[in-house]
Amino acid sequence: MTPARQRILSAAHRIHRTHGVAALSLRAVAREVGVTPMAIYRHFEDKDALLMALVEEGFAKLETAFAKALTAKTPLKAIERVLLAYAEFALAEPHAFELMFLIRRPGVPEAPASLRASPSPSFEAVISAVREAMEVGDLKRGDPGETILTAWATAHGLIALHLTGRFGYDDDLFQTIYRRTVKRLLAMLAA
Repeated sequence: MTPARQRILSAAHRIHRTHGVAALSLRAVAREVGVTPMAIYRHFEDKDALLMALVEEGFAKLETAFAKALTAKTPLKAIERVLLAYAEFALAEPHAFELMFLIRRPGVPEAPASLRASPSPSFEAVISAVREAMEVGDLKRGDPGETILTAWATAHGLIALHLTGRFGYDDDLFQTIYRRTVKRLLAMLAA
C-alpha cells in the first residue's frame, strides 16, 4: 500500500471513529489529509470504494482473530472460541464492525449459501469445524450453513443490542451475558 493511500485510510478511520459514517466523505478525508478532493480520486474511485477499503481492513483483522480462535483442540471448542472472538472484535473495533455488518453495502454475500463455503481461510475452517462437530456427534446433524446462521444470528443480535445500549453500554455485563448465551446456544445445538 502506498504511503498516500495509507494516510487517506488513516484519516477515514479517524473521521469515522469520531463522527460516524455519515460524516465520512471524500471531501472530509481530503481536508483531514491536507490534499484536494481530486487527489483522493487517484486512490479511490468514490466513497463506496473508500468504505470498501475500510471494510476489507476490518475483515483482515477479524480473519486474524478467527484464525487464533480456531487453534482449539476440538471442533466444538473452536466454534465457541470463534463466537467469543466475534464479540471481542466488535467491542475492540465497533466502528469497523458497524461498516462490516450493520450498514448496507454492495456485494454482501447472501446467507445461508455464503455460510456453506467461503473464500476466507479462517471462515472456511469454521465451516469445517461445524461439519466435523456434526460428524463426531457434538452438534446435531443438519445443514452446516443453517447451523452457522443460527449461531451467528444469536451472536450478532446480542452484539447489536449491546452496541445500541441495551446493556447500558456496560461491556462487562454484556460479556458475561454473551458468554453464558454462547454456552447455552451450543448446548441447544448439541446432538
